[in-house]
Amino acid sequence: MPPPNATQRYGKFPASQVYLIYGNNEAEVNNLRFELVSSILTPEERDAGLTEIRSAGNAPLTLRGTLSEIIGELGTSSFIAGAKRVVVVYDLKDFYEARAARGKKPAKAAAPKKEAGGDAFASFENWMKSVLPTTENIIVFACQENDEKQRVVSEQSELYQLCQQMGHVVVKREKALNFEFEDLVLGRNVNGAVALLRTWIRRGWGDSLTRGRIFSTVASLVELVFEAKCVAEARANNVPVTQVAVQGFPSLGRIPEWKAKKLTAFAGAFRMEQVIALLEQVNRLQAIMYPTGEEDYVPNWEEYLESLTLQLAAPPAR
Repeated sequence: MPPPNATQRYGKFPASQVYLIYGNNEAEVNNLRFELVSSILTPEERDAGLTEIRSAGNAPLTLRGTLSEIIGELGTSSFIAGAKRVVVVYDLKDFYEARAARGKKPAKAAAPKKEAGGDAFASFENWMKSVLPTTENIIVFACQENDEKQRVVSEQSELYQLCQQMGHVVVKREKALNFEFEDLVLGRNVNGAVALLRTWIRRGWGDSLTRGRIFSTVASLVELVFEAKCVAEARANNVPVTQVAVQGFPSLGRIPEWKAKKLTAFAGAFRMEQVIALLEQVNRLQAIMYPTGEEDYVPNWEEYLESLTLQLAAPPAR
């Protein structure tokens, strides 16, 4: 079998020897990776033709640590004509790190520091461009992004740019949950906001990082509503907005103008006492989510959070 040409395809994927599949939609990333491998290798070929490289423990997988294994698996052609080997590399740390700025000369007094893995990347790039094309083998990078852990593939990383140059990149990314939650609340979509919260909690399995991100999102939104209400009342009383900001309400000035206008309109549906009540409930929510252990009774934080969300998103009675 001749090597793939420009008109051949692996299922829905254009023929290539290099693929990068990534995003924060875990199911889609896994499905696409499975579909790609299945379209290249038959079930009978998978045992001998597929190698999957994952982190063996908590330490992240790096190019430096996996380079010899990748080259060893893909560096030679099979004795059987048309037979391919496929290596899938999962969550390589190098994809999440932006490339250092180039072109600046370091000060003479300071010796330049080599980037970790820099030599590994140069070797890998040379191998990808000079050796891999002489084989029929294929490398697939699969990266599962995690919004809660702020783990996002960087388009400025050297590996990303190499994959983009040599192969095919597929992104399956959904809107970050914190921004989606804000949009649902500001759009007064009560059912959507509550459903998203439940999905968010379930996706993070209630771990402390997810819990902190959820609380931060809700608390920040309530604080912004409070500031927008304060600014609106100041304007109604002919108090300069700059004076209000100096008094401790500066956050509105740090967000885009379109969002500030949206928040101001949203806050207009509340009375000030209602907004203050929401702030008090945010403080109560924090105590419930992070109990000291000395409390006699701690309410269920998920139920309390839903109740707070309902009061924030539902049009209040004036």
